[in-house]
Amino acid sequence: MAYKIRRTCREDWRELRELRLAALADPVAPVAFFERHEKAARLPQRDWERRASGDHDGTVTFIGEDENGRWGGMLAVFLTTRFARVISVYMLPEHRGTGLAGELLRTAIAWAGGREVRLHVHENNPRAARFYAAMGFQPTGESDADPRDPSVRTYELGFKPG
Repeated sequence: MAYKIRRTCREDWRELRELRLAALADPVAPVAFFERHEKAARLPQRDWERRASGDHDGTVTFIGEDENGRWGGMLAVFLTTRFARVISVYMLPEHRGTGLAGELLRTAIAWAGGREVRLHVHENNPRAARFYAAMGFQPTGESDADPRDPSVRTYELGFKPG
């Protein structure tokens, strides 16, 4: 399947909200996202507009549209002083395994402009860990406790272009 990858804009807020809420309602959400569905569902339109336009803490969201203009997945990325951080990676179930996640991740790496790219993966999300390893991401040695359950960890992975 061919996808058009693009950055979201303010006018995309409704579609971004719909996709984000689908992500947060997905059965894999507890090991993929820290935001709660209930909280996100209560956000006002102006917050969704800021997220879609990149005015939300400098975070840029990329989406993949299928040939009919339907969104199949998303990925968000922002710059820190030392690297680019990827967050909020999500593919709708019918778009998993199509190559869309790889296209979005390569877009984020290109957007980072040669900076190292880092992300976190939950220890109970082996499918994501395998995908990131296949894309060239390696453990950085850093980890954090899951804020909802300190008995489990999220592990940082990094990719150094070049």
